[in-house]
Amino acid sequence: MELLDLFNKKYGDIRVEGLDSKYLPFLKLKSYLDEYFPDKVSLGKSFLGNEIYELKIGSGKTKILAWSQMHGNESTGTRAILDVFEFLKLNENWSKFILESISFHFIPMLNPDGSTLFTRRNAAGIDLNRDFLQEASPEIRLLKSYVQKHQPYFLFNLHDQRTIFNVGNTAKPATLSFLAPSADDNRLETESRIQSMAVIDYMVKGLEKIIPGCLARFSDEFYPTSTGDNFMKMGFPCILFEAGHYPHDYQRDHVRKYNALSILLALEKICSHDLSDKGNYDQIPQNNKKFLDIILRNVLVRSNDSESLLDIGIYLDERLDLDSQEILFCSRIEEIGDLSNYFGHIDIDKKGKIYVGKSSMFPIIGDLADFSVGTIHFETGKFNG
Repeated sequence: MELLDLFNKKYGDIRVEGLDSKYLPFLKLKSYLDEYFPDKVSLGKSFLGNEIYELKIGSGKTKILAWSQMHGNESTGTRAILDVFEFLKLNENWSKFILESISFHFIPMLNPDGSTLFTRRNAAGIDLNRDFLQEASPEIRLLKSYVQKHQPYFLFNLHDQRTIFNVGNTAKPATLSFLAPSADDNRLETESRIQSMAVIDYMVKGLEKIIPGCLARFSDEFYPTSTGDNFMKMGFPCILFEAGHYPHDYQRDHVRKYNALSILLALEKICSHDLSDKGNYDQIPQNNKKFLDIILRNVLVRSNDSESLLDIGIYLDERLDLDSQEILFCSRIEEIGDLSNYFGHIDIDKKGKIYVGKSSMFPIIGDLADFSVGTIHFETGKFNG
């Protein structure tokens, strides 16, 4: 059975329950791993002494390493690969072939301290994805040591990207974006990079059948201190996975499903050992930054002496509520003026309705939204539209 058909048929059965929230702290992951992965291996400890685990499935000679949550608040990849493990356990010919061909190694939370704090950085304030050269963090030292010791054939670097990204110049959100990182400032197409391009081309072609128009290519600017760029420089084929936005999916639950499928497609392509042709990688549209979460167009703002008809753009900041242990989405004014060149995930023409400020008379960039326009209401960042 073809992978896409098998995945659509089986995903509801294999999807790991209890991981629906974007907030995935270390103890929640540990509890799950203690129950379902008793053979997990501890590779070492984080800055605050939390365990960093490795999971493994498959017996093949082709070794693949994936890691997630090197940015602690980016959990989609973690949840997706746990689904992938369940899919690979299916008693199906496809899964059996993959497990006989590869050994799939997964570090499900490289930054457990940041994951609990719901921050991008580790507990010492270090961005692990910019610490490759300095090695100031125990987490990046652990990852580099693992790669140098085990010499994987392929590397998967899993991240989340913000809701601002769209596909090219279209009004489609970049639900998934990929990158074969550059190994130098010249962005040369080395053998390792072409292999990564070939896998990405295959993934995108498969995913286009499921989420057409919502797939993009991340910028290939060379970052001298970043993880993927430096692994590529060392000769390891590496793919950057960026899980983005899908309509009405701020917990990234639908995106998690597509992310899992992208990983399975990547495994399928790698098992083919046909990675010499980059295919249509260069034709994949690039990420662009043309989305705001909410745009209110043609809002009338008045003073005693004048008035302006303008657009107001809102971005939803993610904040961890310590009491509920859930993520709150707080509306913040991101842009004011002519937003005709932007798209809104919620996009409403207010047709001259009057701005009524609560905490301030006029909208102020950077402030929490605290105003009404007709039937649209914000109260100290809470959207009641």
